[in-house]
Amino acid sequence: MRKMKYIFMASLMVLLLVACSPKELGGCDSPPKEGFSESDLVGTWDAMDSLNDSTITIRGDHRYKQTMYVKRTGFGYEGDWKPWRITYSEVGLPYLHLEGLLMCAYWSQIDCRTGETGIEPGGPAKDIYADAYWYDFCQKKWIDTPGEGVFIVLSRPSALAPRGIELDPFTKSDTPTGPPFLLRKPFPPTGLP
Repeated sequence: MRKMKYIFMASLMVLLLVACSPKELGGCDSPPKEGFSESDLVGTWDAMDSLNDSTITIRGDHRYKQTMYVKRTGFGYEGDWKPWRITYSEVGLPYLHLEGLLMCAYWSQIDCRTGETGIEPGGPAKDIYADAYWYDFCQKKWIDTPGEGVFIVLSRPSALAPRGIELDPFTKSDTPTGPPFLLRKPFPPTGLP
């Protein structure tokens, strides 16, 4: 009986792996829904993270505002309206660039008040721990992003992502460990908060 159970479970796993391609699941190989436009980003996005209360409010005039409260340190912040822009990878995957974003919410070794890591650059760690180097898990490489935060706009068809997308930040890890942002409050494409 136990052997039959294992055979059934193994068969089910193989069936699921064959039936679900990365494109159907969303992710790096799958740009957001067909017809994606920059207006799909307009609204308030919440971080899905229990350690921080963090939002990004994006307006249709290419301005955004960041608010956050880092529970581990008690640091609170509400930014000014700053510029944002979109770039695209070779396969059409959108990247959201947020000028002046405080990235300390995504890596605990960055001091939110100063922006410093407390780690001296040098040797092989320079590219990983320097403030401006962040990992793009879709391209599988470290990217220099001075003075901005970069989010990958991934396809995530689910009830939690009403527009079928989520925002995943570059992180200081070579695996996607940062908290994704999901749309909480959409705005009309022409409306301002």
